[in-house]
Amino acid sequence: MFDRGGTAKISECCRLTFKLDDNDLNDAKTPWKMRYSAMQNVTINLPRIAYEAHQDDEKLFRLLEEKIELVAQAHLQKKEFIGKLLGMGKFGPLALLTMNLDGEPYYRFNKASFLIGMVGLNELVQYHTGQQMHESKEATKFGLKVISVMKKHSEEIGKKYGLKMPLEQTPAESTAYRFAKLDMKYYPLQAPTVIRGNKGAGEIYYTNSTYLNVGAQISAIERVKAEGLFHPLVEAGALSHVWLGEHKPPAENLAAFVVKTFQNTQNSQIAFSPEFTSCLSCGKTARGLSDTCPYCHSPNVEGITRVTGFFSKTSGWNKGKLGELKERTRNIIS
Repeated sequence: MFDRGGTAKISECCRLTFKLDDNDLNDAKTPWKMRYSAMQNVTINLPRIAYEAHQDDEKLFRLLEEKIELVAQAHLQKKEFIGKLLGMGKFGPLALLTMNLDGEPYYRFNKASFLIGMVGLNELVQYHTGQQMHESKEATKFGLKVISVMKKHSEEIGKKYGLKMPLEQTPAESTAYRFAKLDMKYYPLQAPTVIRGNKGAGEIYYTNSTYLNVGAQISAIERVKAEGLFHPLVEAGALSHVWLGEHKPPAENLAAFVVKTFQNTQNSQIAFSPEFTSCLSCGKTARGLSDTCPYCHSPNVEGITRVTGFFSKTSGWNKGKLGELKERTRNIIS
């Protein structure tokens, strides 16, 4: 990975790349004070908002604001609860976090962020405008408008309640599948028109956060450039995936790609993700995903690749992620 430097589901955050303000940078003078955290991530189901808005811009943005207010209420409840536990000091269940060795508690509760995540921006745009984000500049611009409005409301509502609520790309290893299943049940006429994956096999999912359709037939640099347009708006963590499959680019090609990306796009992070087959019979690992071992031809194999935020065995993936894996466009970096 390279760094530039159900309406809602509550989940813990696993990837943060906060943008620091002047006060935070001053903490660097005393590095032991650089203790930041995200208390919670609440993820908004964006396609469902589109279904309820019925192609009405005014209604869509009103519903979006209402959902962000709901997110803030969830965060306030969590903040109040954790605050009570921390208030018990050394006699409470969070005693370790309250120890004071440098003039303030180890857990700097006043510095905590309360994240707003999103799933299915691509499907919201498709349902609302008739096009996916990679299919036209107008669709991309509408997606940017949605995220810009989310950022505006999260800042205004957060200020009202004294919460720091930056946007984050939810990793959504399970959420993209869960939201899709729920919407197929409760919005049976609308959801099937935009949900991704194999509906007959139940391998359905929404495109994660602000990403383009993983199956879009576009080059890696086109994807990184388009997805990077959203990154300045997503302050608590945003990246683009380059799915390599079995391809193993030369190091100099990867280096040139990274340099070109950071010089010519707004992209914050890139993750290059290859695929592997691990043989449980002979113990060897080969590049690419195969049904049998390329060395001993045993069918006793495990596929390994990035699920979203980390690499794992594909045998443990949910149906939605397996559906996404089958539709990913693999790129060659040359």
